Amino acid sequence: SREIRRFLRNTRGFEILAEDDESQSLVCLIKSGEMPLQSSLNRMYFLLSSLSRDVMAVFGGEDLEILSDDGERESEVDAMHYLIERQVGVLLDFHAVASSLDINRNQAVQCANLANSLERMMDHMFQITTLIRETQPLPKLDAASEPLIHIPVWQSALKQMMIDIRTRDSHSIEKARESLRSAQKELGEHEERMMVDKKRRALPMLFEFRLSESIRRLCAYALDIGETLLNMKAYDEMIIEYN
Repeated sequence: SREIRRFLRNTRGFEILAEDDESQSLVCLIKSGEMPLQSSLNRMYFLLSSLSRDVMAVFGGEDLEILSDDGERESEVDAMHYLIERQVGVLLDFHAVASSLDINRNQAVQCANLANSLERMMDHMFQITTLIRETQPLPKLDAASEPLIHIPVWQSALKQMMIDIRTRDSHSIEKARESLRSAQKELGEHEERMMVDKKRRALPMLFEFRLSESIRRLCAYALDIGETLLNMKAYDEMIIEYN
């Protein structure tokens, strides 16, 4: 895996399409129609979710080494984001590309919105890993208390909405969005309480405040994904009704 990532750093135009424990598949980014938009979104989600799991593992006592390739993972998400923007731009100009990707223009634009939200979430997850590295020894936080308790809420909601890209289940989307709104509210209240707490030491409190702020923003961008999915569903229903 490290050899592949070293190759990707030194060779322009290639990214990982899929990987498992035994193999990795690379794709050339030079041809805009080669990688379906859904595959790119799935890859972005995989990298984001895997980094979030590693973050939780570190808070649970795992060695910091598991975050050593966080910069590579962030760069790969940036590359996928760039590829989707490039594909969508070409798709809007050339019908043949739209046909090869089996997607209409509205869906393509909404996929670009989804990619932007995933990329912004990866930025905030990378901020969390940077915060962890810069704060040693790591303050002890309870995974069952704020703010860490809300990371699994965000993970679960995002996972469900990635499924809903295909299913367009509005009930499921709204349920995920409601859990995210509740998490946002509770995180905001937690941050307000920290601001007036005079008993806590400054550095641990600053660490927890910045962590809480990043998790709250993760929830905000996940809410944006839910809104995009609802827009896609509404457009599809409008087209069906029109036809």
